[in-house]
Amino acid sequence: MSPVRVVSAQAQDLDRYLNLLESVANWLASRGIEQWRTGNFERSRPYYADSIQRGEVYLALSGGLLAGTVRMLPADPLTWPDASGDDALYLHTMAISRDFAGQQLGARLIEWAGDRAMAVKRPLVRTDCLAASAFLQRYYLQAGFRECGEIDARFPEPVGDLRLRRFEKRV
Repeated sequence: MSPVRVVSAQAQDLDRYLNLLESVANWLASRGIEQWRTGNFERSRPYYADSIQRGEVYLALSGGLLAGTVRMLPADPLTWPDASGDDALYLHTMAISRDFAGQQLGARLIEWAGDRAMAVKRPLVRTDCLAASAFLQRYYLQAGFRECGEIDARFPEPVGDLRLRRFEKRV
């Protein structure tokens, strides 16, 4: 794999960003892995356009190709209403192109997220997945996260109510 650069997404990246997310959602569904409903990213296009505008979306580029993506949020009150302020960055919507699978890019993005958290003096990275997703729970535990319980979170449509398992990692 070529060296990977992580860059802030720009408005013109929206289509390829959503295409990657939908592609990964389809792959997960084809393997019976519960996490993302196919079509929800495209249905939420305005939300993700705003997320790019707010500087939350990052793209992992390898040789000019979109290899992966992650969103980093300064707060996550829907999933972490009990969080106590500025102690964490919140990692969301991490996706790796199937063309780059098996190359440890997810681990590299988690490490990048940790470096970003340290740079802004936040000692934790937090994330979540569906409580029913044993696959992703194992992934986060193997990546050094610890479990922080479950929560029922209410998201705007088209997502709706979700039972989530939360994780955090000290950086």
